[in-house]
Amino acid sequence: MHFAWQQNKGAAAAETRVATIFLLFSLLLPLGSQAAAPASSDTLTYTVRDGDSLIKICSQHRGRTHHYSLDDLLKDIRKTNGLTSNFLRIGQKLQIPVVVEDDGEQVARRVHDGEEFRGMYLTGPACGVSSVLGRVDRFIAAGGNAVVFDAKDIDGGVSYYSRHALASWGKDRSAPVISSLGDMMRRFDERGLYTVARLALFLDGALGQARPDLALQDSTGAAWTERGCVWMDPSQPEVIDYNLSLAAELARAGVDEIQFDYVRFPTNGWRGDWQGDLEQTALRRRQVVTEFLSVARDTLAHYGVKISADLYGIMAWGRMEDLALTGQHVPSIAAHVDVICPMIYPSHFGPGFEGRKRPGDDPEYFIGEGTRRFGELVAGQAEIRPWLQAFSYRVTKFDGQYIETQITSARQAGSQGWSLWNPACRYAEALEVMPRLSRPVVAAALMAPSGPNDNRSEPVGPSDREVRSVVPAAAMSGSLLPLRDAEIQ
Repeated sequence: MHFAWQQNKGAAAAETRVATIFLLFSLLLPLGSQAAAPASSDTLTYTVRDGDSLIKICSQHRGRTHHYSLDDLLKDIRKTNGLTSNFLRIGQKLQIPVVVEDDGEQVARRVHDGEEFRGMYLTGPACGVSSVLGRVDRFIAAGGNAVVFDAKDIDGGVSYYSRHALASWGKDRSAPVISSLGDMMRRFDERGLYTVARLALFLDGALGQARPDLALQDSTGAAWTERGCVWMDPSQPEVIDYNLSLAAELARAGVDEIQFDYVRFPTNGWRGDWQGDLEQTALRRRQVVTEFLSVARDTLAHYGVKISADLYGIMAWGRMEDLALTGQHVPSIAAHVDVICPMIYPSHFGPGFEGRKRPGDDPEYFIGEGTRRFGELVAGQAEIRPWLQAFSYRVTKFDGQYIETQITSARQAGSQGWSLWNPACRYAEALEVMPRLSRPVVAAALMAPSGPNDNRSEPVGPSDREVRSVVPAAAMSGSLLPLRDAEIQ
């Protein structure tokens, strides 16, 4: 068994001439030739040994080559060595390229320095490829200073390498989508970004499949499902331990904030705990949700991270039927978190709600009124940082002005920043208007300039991850009914 790494130093003049002749000759070879690319001063040499594979070599040595992802390194190795497959021979010498890291953009005014939080959402897969660095650099250049990334989404796939026995990387995946959480965090930190790790808690497809005994059940004893995922029992100690173990791992990795999403009960018709009337059910579910957040606060206290919670936008109206469905009692939750993140997407309020015929076309009212109401309910116990609609669903004219109206309305209502949600991570409209909205603004700023912008990118239609705020059918009928199709997150 033998392997050897060697850093190729500056080649002697004779070696340079030989390499030049080899390069010229290789250009004359027919297409499909197996000729390997010549080594350069930024290339490592590796000798293949028994048991090696390309992905294994990439996994072991990615850090030394400064590639962002395993896929990036894999493609570069194949290109550099003229490989047309992943087949390797024992004793084969591979030239492994080393790349130079780009310094990237720098946040001008950081959240840690008291600046307004200006964030965007990134999926786990989006964070797993090197193009994410270009995404965040463009966002920073426009005035952004924070990212919210998926650490675990509703499918249950954990985006990073977790040590927990219950952690799964997602369906048909042999490895997490983020090759190195530490490397990603380092690059984000070097740019000055405030990082938020989002954990979808109790809707968890992978955990539900592995441990259906921990799930909420229907009348037949089967696990309660939604959109192919499974609703876990929020009161089960193992469910609580698993999610808080992930949160602790992320805190140790250096994230600034842990954000809990799906911190609630299912709203798609589950009645397994229905107790007599609305108030009794609301109280029980409220106690379960609040107890989880209380334990989370104690668990994460010594890590120095903030805790935030995503809440339905409709909770701002404080109706008993909504509390009975979700268990999200705003004042109780505010007592155990640092930030409340209401999902006040205008398009997801039912037509006619609050007398608004097309809520999706009325962002000024819904963002402003929703943020104001949350502020009153929280009464200073936590910051208010709304999620803003950065997609075109049920909007007649979705453009930069639509984004600008939301930002301005949130600021005027007293928010401590905002985050943009787009399930495809497309933020062209926001990037157009953010530069003029990102002048120095301390938290809880009250005003921002406005102006029209009619440029549009290709609209993003509704997907299974877009809708994160819903209005129960009771909002229209006055009676308690199941939600329409449940939420689409």
